[in-house]
Amino acid sequence: MLLTDKHQFTQRIKIDHTGSYVAKYKDLILKSVFQPIFCRAGTIIGMEALVRLYDQDNKPIPPNLFFQNESIPLSDQLNVDRLSRVIHIRNFSMSEYRERLLFLNFLPISSERLAAEGLQSSLLMSRLKALQIDCKRVVVELVELTAFSPRTLASAAKHLSDADFLIAIDDFGCKESNPERVASIRPNILKFDRQLLLDYIAGKKSPLVDGIALAKANGAKTVIEGIETDEQLAIMRSLGFDFYQGFHLAVPMALEPRLKQVV
Repeated sequence: MLLTDKHQFTQRIKIDHTGSYVAKYKDLILKSVFQPIFCRAGTIIGMEALVRLYDQDNKPIPPNLFFQNESIPLSDQLNVDRLSRVIHIRNFSMSEYRERLLFLNFLPISSERLAAEGLQSSLLMSRLKALQIDCKRVVVELVELTAFSPRTLASAAKHLSDADFLIAIDDFGCKESNPERVASIRPNILKFDRQLLLDYIAGKKSPLVDGIALAKANGAKTVIEGIETDEQLAIMRSLGFDFYQGFHLAVPMALEPRLKQVV
């Protein structure tokens, strides 16, 4: 069963001992962490929200194993995907970074359903308005998984763009995040998968170089993911990337809520 109304979402959400929002869905606990994204000058321009899943024994479950597991019903994957954004947005809104960009991952089918159900009247829009987060600072990251229909996904991306959301294609160079998806969606931001970085350093340079050229041809800003050493950062900077992300720069972390009032 798909979660469809505000009550169904809010009854699954609570505030934990740290003051952060968490969600419970069936046997899963959902928590938010955020990884900074930096500009060339070293300033944080935005935070990518990432979900962390735990079972009833508080053992972590890799999100990719959950979202790519064909034995898990699509309705459960969609509900977890949507619930994760609910807590991400709330946690982000309470943090010192709330005026930066917020990068939110969307399963392709999630963005398709959002557009089909009516974006302006959606729970996502009402939540952003209630928390006073401007859509212009929300980056919808379309992950590398297969969409039901490339045409429908492109239409959904246009609806989101028309509503002032920024559109990013995540993990370019991996699975479905390919030149065809870039051409159909025309994203504002192209995030390059870490494997292209590793291939470039190993001597296989054309996939990364061609990807940068593709981004420029489509007017998209570029993010290189997965930077883990000074050497990698220096090499990627020499290629002229706009933005940088990786464990060498900052690890995903929970955001500490701002004090609501000064005592």
